[in-house]
Amino acid sequence: MERFDMNADTDDLVRLSYFVEMAKGIMQARTIDETLQKIMHHIGEIFTPLNWSILLKNPKSGNLNFSLVVGQNASKLRGLQLPAGEGIAGWIADTGEPLIVEDVTKDPRFSTRVDQFTGFTTHSIIGVPLKSNEKVFGVIELINKLNGEPFTSYELKVLTTIADVAAIAIEKAYYYRVLKRLATIDALTGAHNRGAFERAYAREVEMCKRYGTPLSLIMVDVDDFKSINDLHGHPAGDDVLKNLVEMLGDCVRKVDAVFRYGGDEFVILLPSTTRDQALEVKRRVQQRVDYQNSLNPAIPWRVSVGVHAVDTNGHSDVLELLDADLYREKEKKYSRNIESMEEHLEDMLQEERSKLRPKGRNRRG
Repeated sequence: MERFDMNADTDDLVRLSYFVEMAKGIMQARTIDETLQKIMHHIGEIFTPLNWSILLKNPKSGNLNFSLVVGQNASKLRGLQLPAGEGIAGWIADTGEPLIVEDVTKDPRFSTRVDQFTGFTTHSIIGVPLKSNEKVFGVIELINKLNGEPFTSYELKVLTTIADVAAIAIEKAYYYRVLKRLATIDALTGAHNRGAFERAYAREVEMCKRYGTPLSLIMVDVDDFKSINDLHGHPAGDDVLKNLVEMLGDCVRKVDAVFRYGGDEFVILLPSTTRDQALEVKRRVQQRVDYQNSLNPAIPWRVSVGVHAVDTNGHSDVLELLDADLYREKEKKYSRNIESMEEHLEDMLQEERSKLRPKGRNRRG
């Protein structure tokens, strides 16, 4: 796309065409991170600032996090938190109003703390809020133009327009990710659902065949779960399931995954794990459940745990084997509000980025 010339004497139709094409490009992004990257790209083309950032607001503390930074000393700013209300960006986040400061030395709202940290010298700033349902969830901030001139009121209007488009695009990307999450996550417990297990299991079996690595499964279910619901009510039973998933998550590695297989049954998928190593995980699970019950004996509950090392040549029967293990064991004895984009946007962004980082497949030590 041809670069937008802020100073060119072009007619309104050409300008409108440029912004339509820009908006289409931003809206085509599927992830939050890709959306932010495209927004920053267009801002760089249009305004040619020395530094420009997108800061996302923590709805609880009000702090602003430098989520995406481009320009000089950008690496020092990424992930840095700006206290609530501090500086020009803090003022914009608090008031929800756009702002242009031609000379920061003459504006008492400007904070020198970031400049002192980065060694950068700020002369002029332009910034606008990012809003969803009239609530500010972030700020776009530009610092210093390459030509040394201050930002203009016309540029503030253009940036405000871009921010309106950006906010819609970010909201779209957020809810797109939410819908994908709903398709794979159990709403009550926050564990992955059965469909996600079937896909992940098939994928891990293929990895085992290709690289010859071991794979183990653990199935866990709550003993006599029906009686918990009957005696204490379904909310108490729900709490048991949510607590169990939290405990299972604490007992496994990041590369492992916990799935709600159905009802009160859960499966733990353990890549690069032998049966002996899986038995150690089983021991940790049982110890954790026993300890938790000692802290809250009002509603006692126990679990049965079955362990199976996957034979990649006969993996289709593994769930039947796990069910059999659970039966023998018995013989012996998050949900989170995902509707609030302002609250979870930063978490979703970090979750996306973590999945892009290379993951090791090391064996258990």
